[in-house]
Amino acid sequence: MGQVFTIPPHVPFLQALAHGLLAHGDALPDVTVLVPTRRAARALAEALLEASDADAVLLPVIRPLGDVDEEFPAQAASTTDGNDALTLPAAIAPMHRTLALARLIMARAHATGLGPENAAQAIALADELAALLDAFATEEVSLDQLPGVVHDDFAGHWKETLAFLEVITDAWPKMLSDLGLVEAARRRRMLIDATCVRWQANPPGPVIAAGSTGSIPATARLLAQIAAQQDGAVVLPGLDQRLDDASWAACGPAHPQFGMRQLLERMGVDRSDVQIWPHTDTCTHTRKEASARTRLVSEALRPAETTDKWRDAGATLGPQMDDALAGLTMLTADTPQLESLSIALAMRETLETPGRTAALVTPDRALARRVAGDLARWGIAVDDSGGQPLMHSLPGSFLLLTAQMLAENLAPVPMLAALKHRLAQGGEGPGVFHRRIGFLDKHVLRGPRPAPGLDGLDSAITALTNPDLRHGGLKGARLETARKAAGTLRTLIGPAAELFARDEADAAELATAHLQAVEALAATHKTTGAHAMWSDVAGEAAASLMADVLTHADLLGTLSCADYPSILGALMAGRMVRPVRRSHSRLQILGPLEARLQHADRLIMGGLNEGVWPARAETGAWLNRPMRIQLGLEVPERQIGLAAHDVAQGLGSEDIILTRAERAEGQPTVPSRWWLRIENLTRGLDHAIDSGPWLEVARTLDRPQREALQAPRPAPKPPVAARPSRLSVTRINDLFRDPYSIYAESVLGLSPLDDLDAFAGAADRGNLIHTILETFSEQNPGPMPADGYQRLLAIAREAFDAAATRPAVRAIWYPRFLRVAEWFIPWETERRTRIARTHVEMKGKYVFPVGTRTFTLSGIADRIDVLSDGTLAILDYKTGVVPTVKQTNAKFSVQLPLEAEMARAGTFGKKDFVLPAADTSELAYVELRGGREPGAIKPLDDPMGLAASIMEHTLALLETFEKEETPYLSQPRPQFLAAFSNYNHLARVKEWQTASDPD
Repeated sequence: MGQVFTIPPHVPFLQALAHGLLAHGDALPDVTVLVPTRRAARALAEALLEASDADAVLLPVIRPLGDVDEEFPAQAASTTDGNDALTLPAAIAPMHRTLALARLIMARAHATGLGPENAAQAIALADELAALLDAFATEEVSLDQLPGVVHDDFAGHWKETLAFLEVITDAWPKMLSDLGLVEAARRRRMLIDATCVRWQANPPGPVIAAGSTGSIPATARLLAQIAAQQDGAVVLPGLDQRLDDASWAACGPAHPQFGMRQLLERMGVDRSDVQIWPHTDTCTHTRKEASARTRLVSEALRPAETTDKWRDAGATLGPQMDDALAGLTMLTADTPQLESLSIALAMRETLETPGRTAALVTPDRALARRVAGDLARWGIAVDDSGGQPLMHSLPGSFLLLTAQMLAENLAPVPMLAALKHRLAQGGEGPGVFHRRIGFLDKHVLRGPRPAPGLDGLDSAITALTNPDLRHGGLKGARLETARKAAGTLRTLIGPAAELFARDEADAAELATAHLQAVEALAATHKTTGAHAMWSDVAGEAAASLMADVLTHADLLGTLSCADYPSILGALMAGRMVRPVRRSHSRLQILGPLEARLQHADRLIMGGLNEGVWPARAETGAWLNRPMRIQLGLEVPERQIGLAAHDVAQGLGSEDIILTRAERAEGQPTVPSRWWLRIENLTRGLDHAIDSGPWLEVARTLDRPQREALQAPRPAPKPPVAARPSRLSVTRINDLFRDPYSIYAESVLGLSPLDDLDAFAGAADRGNLIHTILETFSEQNPGPMPADGYQRLLAIAREAFDAAATRPAVRAIWYPRFLRVAEWFIPWETERRTRIARTHVEMKGKYVFPVGTRTFTLSGIADRIDVLSDGTLAILDYKTGVVPTVKQTNAKFSVQLPLEAEMARAGTFGKKDFVLPAADTSELAYVELRGGREPGAIKPLDDPMGLAASIMEHTLALLETFEKEETPYLSQPRPQFLAAFSNYNHLARVKEWQTASDPD
């Protein structure tokens, strides 16, 4: 008869197991050892080599329980239902199952009108249904029981849910049968059962199952079979043999010992019959302090029904409390960032002792990534063994970004996101392709969105050859660069872009075209795109995904091209890229599953907050708690119990650090229930747990020196010769409100770029409206013609058609302009009765001495009317915000008054015509918004008096800045500032605005 053993939490499991296995001597190669995971199998082999004094060891057969495959039942054997173990139906591939379920879901949605709206949503639902199928198969519950679980006591929506689940109760089994396939979980169970039958008839020799808690019924049966064999043994991790019988009986699903109790009951073994593994005393890490810790953890985590026994804990634990708390640290950080930095410091400190190891264990992958990033600051590379989501890897993100680019017909934002990706090289040498794309970004794609596709890009380039546009437009070498970049893109992704421009296409064609475009973009001047994309671990994972997509694309059929990126993202969700080997020999970052049975000299358990560790106990969308109980499925708290066992095992470590953050994402957090149990028990026993030095070190590590906060307001003082000697009337406003912006633009030569996909309310729309009204005034001088409205609309249609390269301008502003036109024609008709002549887009240059230099004040007047009395009216068309009279009087907006002063000096002209000098009797803004009030006149009082006052102010301002000691301050008059300045970031405004004055 075999035996059942346990190794206590304070004993390194694999080290003790290795010492026991080596006791078999020369018979060791005949022993079969079953461990929970592949990682544990590799770690056991290393532990055997470390524990042996020999230079070489003939290892036992080590196999993972969690990865049963065809090699597991080594010989054919009959199962209980007469099937041959090696002739069982093949398991359905995960991608095949997901897409087949999604197809069934979409078919039901089309038939009933209820369900997901697109394939991506169907795939997400299919993944959830697949998880439910796995739960039924793993826990050996028949799907036939589902129709009977909903009764009249449940809300009506549960009946609708049950009706939806007919996808897996009716359609799915039939589909599997037609395919001749079975669920992978069911096939695994059949293989394990076949093994049990074979081993019962023909014992395989010494078999030791170590480290498993038997949470899966089939695995529990296998462990029972091993324990029943003459030379079999089961080694349990951390069975609590000190817990009193009442507490043992009260262990519920959320208790760390519930799984052990359930396993022993299934095996028919009494807890008292379980023995301590006889080789635990040979482990060098076993100490009395760790043993005392095990007693403390057992007491702290006892079932809630028996926590009244805590009143007696002082007598049983009191003498050992110092030993129990030795090496235990509980660190509460203010933020997740401080938590991760504290953990990194603790791991970094471990390396100061030669040979010493440390491991972070956490289910919080964001915390794991932050710790890895913090360690990198010291040049320590540690990969998260829990893996990186494929969609966050280089090839995964490139696949998604290129799919988005193609599906959105090369819209600027997704296109630049894809083409500026690190993998996008376009067959060129380092940096060449990115420089070309950067040129398109800066000179072509800014402003409102171009027309779709590569043809739209070509049209946008052609439109920019107009010298009146975009700071002189594109010409010469710049035009050639733009056309060459567009041509390169057409060569690389032209066929794919043409396919994705359709409304629908076959899924296999879309995936093939997508891959061709990806490989073409990823190629370099030395390597092929296939090598660049698929060569490393992440590339292999991405290649495997796309191979699965192509293999099963027929299940997707014809797709909307716009849905392809979301479908690819849904299929990529949940796929992880795991490192092949540890990047550091003495440091590890592990998930709870990967950490099982592992040992480190310092163990750090991070993220101990409710909702993280343990995760929330959720029943899922398909079944509520009473339904799960009725069906015999595990309650959600069972997962909490498994997590609790992992934590209890870790707490047995000699040097253990528990960490949590008080706030996450701006919200307060709740400490993990296990954290609170330990904290409350130790406080009740008048003992404090050390918080360690790392949090305070982390706080000071990145704390800036006080002087760093005293960021001064920028006050550059360039030489007079470098200062601008020419400004437009609109820039005089900025010289008064924010001189630093003048310095940045005129002295440093920095000019802001337009936004990508800019709202159609920026400069382009203003230029378009100005052009329409200018053309109308030039073509229709004198009294308003009877068909003036029709003539204005004809000009507008031609102008908007010419702007077809920017569709957003036409879509948003053409309807608004129609309302503007309805207002403008009557207003203009009345106005022309008192106008002798109208001049539009008049340019003016007013030259006068300032200091030791000559200064040029330039401006373009939207419209100057020569009135019947010989005076002038200067009008400024505004499609945006109109300055108020108060702002102008406060010298906040000086454009129109300065134009009046320039007109009095006779500086305005156009081609061969110079407007005679004259006084201005009318200054007004013409507001053209096209809204509820399509147009309005906003006049300024006393035009010439205002012009003289503003000119005097301007001369004084210019004289001031002609002095070298005058600085170009950033925002000296914040009360007059606009909402945003393009140079705030350069001036580091937020730093000096929030800095306190020095003492």
